[in-house]
Amino acid sequence: MSASLVSPVSDPALLHPIEPVSVALVLAADDPEALAAFYAALVDASPSPGFSSAHWRVPLPGMDWLELYRPSRQRPVPPGRARLAVCLKRQGDDRALELWMQQALALGAERFEEPRQEAFGCEVWLLDPEGNGLLLLVSAA
Repeated sequence: MSASLVSPVSDPALLHPIEPVSVALVLAADDPEALAAFYAALVDASPSPGFSSAHWRVPLPGMDWLELYRPSRQRPVPPGRARLAVCLKRQGDDRALELWMQQALALGAERFEEPRQEAFGCEVWLLDPEGNGLLLLVSAA
C-alpha cells in the first residue's frame, strides 16, 4: 500500500466504482470452525472452509455470508466488543481499496488500522461514524 492512501481524491467519479458491493458479517472467534458450526446449525446451513484454516464461512438467509476468523496473534481481538463488524466486499485491487477508503473517510469513517495486502485481497479496517467496526475488502475474484 502506498502513502497516497490518505490523499484526497479530486475526481468524485472515482469514488463510485462500477463493481457491485456485497455485504457480510465478520466475527472474530477463538475457534472459527466450532463457532461456524454453531451459527450454521442455527440457520440450517452448512459451514464451509474459507481462505485458510483460521477462516470459516456460513451462508446467511437473505444475505451473503457470516465470515468467522481467528485473529492474528500480532493483532489479537479480545472477546466482546469489536469482534463483530460489517464487511463490504467488491472486486478490485489496492487502488480500488484506496478510493473506497477515501470515500468512507470523507463520509465520516475513521481509520482503525493501516491498509494491508493479505493472501485473499487488500483490506482496511475502519470505524464507522458511530465507532462500529467496518472492513473494506477488495479482491481479484
